[in-house]
Amino acid sequence: MELGRYEGKKAAGFSGSVTLEASYLLPLIVFLIWNVLYLSFFLYDQSVLLQGSYVTALRTERMLGSDEEKEREAEKKFEESVEKRLACGSVEKDYAVSGGDVSVEGTLLLRAPGEGFFISRWNGKQRQKADRWRPVEFIRTCRKAEDIGKLLEMGTV
Repeated sequence: MELGRYEGKKAAGFSGSVTLEASYLLPLIVFLIWNVLYLSFFLYDQSVLLQGSYVTALRTERMLGSDEEKEREAEKKFEESVEKRLACGSVEKDYAVSGGDVSVEGTLLLRAPGEGFFISRWNGKQRQKADRWRPVEFIRTCRKAEDIGKLLEMGTV
């Protein structure tokens, strides 16, 4: 009987240590998980901004019309391809249309978790410029690729 009583006292003496360790580790673990989630949102938003800026510049450059019409169209296309698809960020945007060349620049702003404790802002900047559409050069490039493909199949290269 005394043996059982001694083990009970020993167990009762260490019962608070797990709670104390958990009180130190649990906030750290929650903070790390929170940061990983926000990082995934940031990477998603950055890839949407990159692809959307490229698509906006490319599709607007190939339009016919004045620079003002192209700039209005770029704003519509940017809203469709970027602003409506962001997960949790906001975008500062800038369009430049001059002489048929179109460039779209966007800056992604996403507030980091714990921003009250740290002075930081996660941002990603994407600038895309569309190449001029030259159908003759495109067809020549495709033919060169076909010729190289045929040479590789024959094994002469």
